[in-house]
Amino acid sequence: MSSNGTKTDSKTNRDHRQQQLIEAAIDAIAQHGLSRITVAKVAKAADLSQGIVNFYFSSKDQLLLSTLQYLSDEFNQALEATYANNSDPFSCLTAIIDLHFDPQFLNRAKLAVWYAFSSEGHARRDYLAICGQRDQAFRAHLLDLINAWLSSEASETQISSTGTTINTEAIMRGFEGMLGLYWQDYLHDPDKFNSQQAEQVCLAYLQIFAASDENTKALSTHHASQVSTATADLLAPWTYLSDEFLTLEKQHIFKKSWLWVGHINDFTQKGDYLTFDALGERALVLRGDDDQLQAFHNVCRHRGAKVLHEEKGHCPKVINCPFHGWTYNLDGSLRNVPRADTFTGLDKQSQGLIPINMEVWQGFIFINFDNDAPSLASQMAPVEKLIAPYQLDALRTITDSPYLQLRPYNWKTIHDIDNEGYHVPRGHPSLQQLYGDGYEDSMQGQVPVSTGQINKKPAKLWSVRQYQQTLPRFEHLPEDAQRKWLYVSIFPSTVIALYPEMTEVYMSLPSTVGETQYRGASYALPDKRREVKLARYLNHRINRITDQEDKSFVSWVQTGFESSVFPQSQLSSLEHGVRHLHKRIQALIPAAMLANEPPTGSIAATNEQMRQAVSNTGGKLV
Repeated sequence: MSSNGTKTDSKTNRDHRQQQLIEAAIDAIAQHGLSRITVAKVAKAADLSQGIVNFYFSSKDQLLLSTLQYLSDEFNQALEATYANNSDPFSCLTAIIDLHFDPQFLNRAKLAVWYAFSSEGHARRDYLAICGQRDQAFRAHLLDLINAWLSSEASETQISSTGTTINTEAIMRGFEGMLGLYWQDYLHDPDKFNSQQAEQVCLAYLQIFAASDENTKALSTHHASQVSTATADLLAPWTYLSDEFLTLEKQHIFKKSWLWVGHINDFTQKGDYLTFDALGERALVLRGDDDQLQAFHNVCRHRGAKVLHEEKGHCPKVINCPFHGWTYNLDGSLRNVPRADTFTGLDKQSQGLIPINMEVWQGFIFINFDNDAPSLASQMAPVEKLIAPYQLDALRTITDSPYLQLRPYNWKTIHDIDNEGYHVPRGHPSLQQLYGDGYEDSMQGQVPVSTGQINKKPAKLWSVRQYQQTLPRFEHLPEDAQRKWLYVSIFPSTVIALYPEMTEVYMSLPSTVGETQYRGASYALPDKRREVKLARYLNHRINRITDQEDKSFVSWVQTGFESSVFPQSQLSSLEHGVRHLHKRIQALIPAAMLANEPPTGSIAATNEQMRQAVSNTGGKLV
């Protein structure tokens, strides 16, 4: 390896280790308090030696200041993104509310650090040095947003009609104080905290000063009356059983999201292709004569037949539709039409295969049926450093091709179980023995991430114990990843599972309300060591057991939707991944906020009315 490569690896390893110690410091401060924190307690929280802590941080004070700086930078980056993504003042204000109640920041350990530094006398100076300017900038930006919002023509009319002069700094101070008080409420009793209700109260405070069209207000009130507090955490059962709602999911979620197709190394030569059928669409990805990958609709421009019908294959020179023999070049352009003279006004140049939006991210190929969709790379930017050591673009497929199963569940039910580790201790004995207490769900930006640190205690189950003992070291991985299982989710339904010895990808795609396409494949870096092959076998064995256990849970929940007493607001703080998924769905399909199913045939129209109401109130249904 070159010296530059060695330096890069060294820096990456150092960054990962420092991040691990900062996260351990956050947990230790939350548990012991700032005044009682010691390097030994941080080392214990990180499950590392005190010497390693001292190697990466010259003193306890440096570690603590780095921890506060990390939290300050993390929140400030999120604020900057919020400002950049919301040009309308009121939308930006409501987005700031969302940010404060996002599980990434509404986190008991992180909040404990904030308040420890800001309230303990000996640490107050450090807090002001690191966070003081940011706090002042936040207040100034809030004041600017409120001034800009209330200076709109509609709001001026509302305000002037009262004959009252509005003090915008008072509004700003009240708004900031409300957000801070809710953070304190959560810190004191997170189990009883209702984030949905808190968000609504913050928005109601702003709405005191807002002017809106009476019809819009009446529509919002009408729909709000249908939104029960039962939908605060979970989607209502009808959203899992309605064919009309599934149509909205396909249209507004899946056809506008990035869908995993394969990996760049599935295409070793020009003419190699993969096909992809889902959501009523047919796609193909092909390596062209220019050696570039392209995606097209797998639809002949003549009569709509499939031009390629195998799941995986090779086109030597041209794509030949088997129906009438229309042929296409590997760049998608129309090459030849049999008996072209029988067609009136045929323009070959405009009749090539229709392209599909495609993006290669970390070596994986994704398509999006929405040509205007934001890039996947921007969506996944928060986890790039985390997954960089795994060298995903160099993976090789270790399954023949992506496998496809049909599973008898609604797609959401699969991920309702998959997105939380609360059930692991009871529901998955093998994983519990593998992880012990080393499992954690978290959010990196808007990306759900789960980690399981392999337990040092030998497991009772043979496959887990053998895996623990067999797993070798991997030179390309930093120390903290040597014995870690890492899961990264891509909305709405793709998961990349990163293990030391291999990588798995799986994705669910809705077929009907009660049937889901389940697609997956396994990948690995080239490694011929015997213990690596054995570790992969044991990994598959553990995951097969887990999958069988999850099938029971998914089935039980799926049939439970028919029950008249299905629970709709019982979520642990350990299940925030479920809450996050449901809120993302509700943001894209406002009708998903309804506790009761609208009359048959009216769901699409109701959703459009609610979408307009949400748009008119800056992103909230109030």
